[in-house]
Amino acid sequence: MDPLSNLLLLHNPRGSIDKNCVLSGEWQLPHHAGHLSAVRWHTVTGGSVQLAMPSGAEYVLHAGSVVFLPQNAAHRIYQRHTQPVQLVCGLLELPATAHAFLTALPEVLLLAPTTESPEARWLSAVLPWLTDAAPETQPGSEALRSQQISALFTLAVRDGVSATVQHGSLLALSLHSRLGPLIAQLCATPDHPWSVATMAARVFMSRASFAALFRQLADSTPLAVLTTIRLHIAAQHLARDPAPIITVALAVGYASESSFHKAFAREFGCTPGEYRRRVERLGNGE
Repeated sequence: MDPLSNLLLLHNPRGSIDKNCVLSGEWQLPHHAGHLSAVRWHTVTGGSVQLAMPSGAEYVLHAGSVVFLPQNAAHRIYQRHTQPVQLVCGLLELPATAHAFLTALPEVLLLAPTTESPEARWLSAVLPWLTDAAPETQPGSEALRSQQISALFTLAVRDGVSATVQHGSLLALSLHSRLGPLIAQLCATPDHPWSVATMAARVFMSRASFAALFRQLADSTPLAVLTTIRLHIAAQHLARDPAPIITVALAVGYASESSFHKAFAREFGCTPGEYRRRVERLGNGE
């Protein structure tokens, strides 16, 4: 079995629908950052909408597309025009052990396959069934919906990250049989005083071989990958925890607030305080 299939089946995601509505006029749907190890998803079955993320990125979601947010980040969906829009939203819940895997995924996974592709034909067939209220009274309907949503997520992960895995990424490291457990440890204990030597020792490799494998898989160094993990976990804390910024900095391995500020600004293009304010504005619909 390939590593991605093994990882997805191991975590056994469970999907559900919590909103199926038609919206018109002036409207917006703000979302606060949700609990980790749950993936928020949306699909547009009629019309088109705009999606805004804390990074400042904006996405247009057209009818027939599905978007997954692996870090369950704060976001806002809002109208692009005054015509009615049909929107279906839900969650895909995974165990706490999936945190490292979800952190390694992009902030947004958009499933919008090329017209007439096998994926597009399957998607056009499954979305009407998935969003139809009639099957809810039939035995096994919740299990079937959960499996269909999990299948959509699998397609989104496969299609959305295939290029990044090929050209080097954190996900490539997470899927590696030897380095995957280490990446999970880095995500679980970002405040640990990790060094290249201690990381290499965890996977029973020499420092030189360990560094070479990182270059091959992620086109990066072990310490650079550790910094990325620390900063992305810090962003998750900032979106959910009102603790002082120095507390967040210490929780991810930074000894001073100033060094944390500089590193965070390089990664996200804004200070930790501004990132937290962006998250609040999105969640409050401002």
